[in-house]
Amino acid sequence: MEALNAAYWRIERAFPGVGPTPTADVEVIVQKVTMALRAMDWRNVTTGDVAVVLRAHMYEEQLVPEDLRRFLDAEVRATTNPRLLDVLAQAYLETWSAASPKTQQLQRQIVERSELLPRRWQNLFAACPDFLDLTAGPSLVGGRMVAAVTPYRWLREIGLAAPHGPGFMQLAHTSFLQQSPDPEDVHALEKLLAWVSPSGVQPLDDLRAAVVVDRILYPWTRRPCPADYQEQCLTRLIERFGDPRHEAPAFWSQVSEAGRRVLHRWLARKSMEAMFEVVTEAERGNSSGHQWIERRRFWMGMYETGRVDDAWVALGSNAVPIAQALARRNSDKSYLSFGRQVTRPDTCLLFMKIGAKTVVEGSHNFRVHIYPAPARQTPQLFANQYDLNEILLPSDSDYARRHVGEWKEWVLRRIGRA
Repeated sequence: MEALNAAYWRIERAFPGVGPTPTADVEVIVQKVTMALRAMDWRNVTTGDVAVVLRAHMYEEQLVPEDLRRFLDAEVRATTNPRLLDVLAQAYLETWSAASPKTQQLQRQIVERSELLPRRWQNLFAACPDFLDLTAGPSLVGGRMVAAVTPYRWLREIGLAAPHGPGFMQLAHTSFLQQSPDPEDVHALEKLLAWVSPSGVQPLDDLRAAVVVDRILYPWTRRPCPADYQEQCLTRLIERFGDPRHEAPAFWSQVSEAGRRVLHRWLARKSMEAMFEVVTEAERGNSSGHQWIERRRFWMGMYETGRVDDAWVALGSNAVPIAQALARRNSDKSYLSFGRQVTRPDTCLLFMKIGAKTVVEGSHNFRVHIYPAPARQTPQLFANQYDLNEILLPSDSDYARRHVGEWKEWVLRRIGRA
């Protein structure tokens, strides 16, 4: 039995919370046990069958008839069977609700028969009695998670098979985040990411993970983030959850607007710096190459004063290999986040959202454009490709200006001074 138990727990650790019985089979088993109860003939019913039906009852699934529910309630009060007590303990945690009569009843039954519980539950409740606290349990466990070096690993080590489970652990998750200090360094960042993305386990990609992202970004909704930490934080979040501008929209929609705004501003800087570096490389040696020094200084100055909320790049085909080479040289994937400008191979575009205005800057003597403009629809940021003919304003438009004379003053008048 030792080898079999060890194999069982290896499976349980690898696939926590995964039930062995499909829903369709549960219905068949419920019918089977119901018929056995009504005929009082249990010859073809196994303990496993009763455990499956008991689980459906504990989780209040509608397919369990009333007479079978009464029988199961009586069985739970009397049973000493470890298989059924395992269902009882799991249901206690996964359906936990403060002040709930059901939760209180399950807790009493667990305490009364603690010595009969399967070993993993005995170990868990002995290592952390807070799991049996009917009022402050999730808050107390959340505090222990704050104190642990790696919360997920600590929970698994004391015997909890599914630290990301529903009920009690969902509340503990919330409490853990509330009690955690502001994550303002790499250590705190990695602790939170290790909680939602533990090694070797299916990571969280639901609202709980989105709340963790909000917790990571919250300090920087109120003040600037140090440059070194900003770079590391941005890199890790994009690696784990994707670029919020054009990847995993279902996930990022669950992150707060304030959190997304922080990330978009950080990504705007990366897009702007990448654009200027790519175009500088592309125009190196050309007579127009010098103009990027002045333009870069102006637009990055706008960013540093908090004017640029979002930015996106569209590269002409000639510039794409340059961006790819820079990404390899600098080991920085931000050079690869761009759309394509498909009309002219030598023209690159930089789209910036500044307040209510959309500004389009471009290479190769492209005039700076300010939208909304009467002659064209406002271009949308984060598209995969752009047709220059749908962006260019007429040569006599008051909403486009060549980079000569007091063009910077013209831009500031158009977008409104801060």
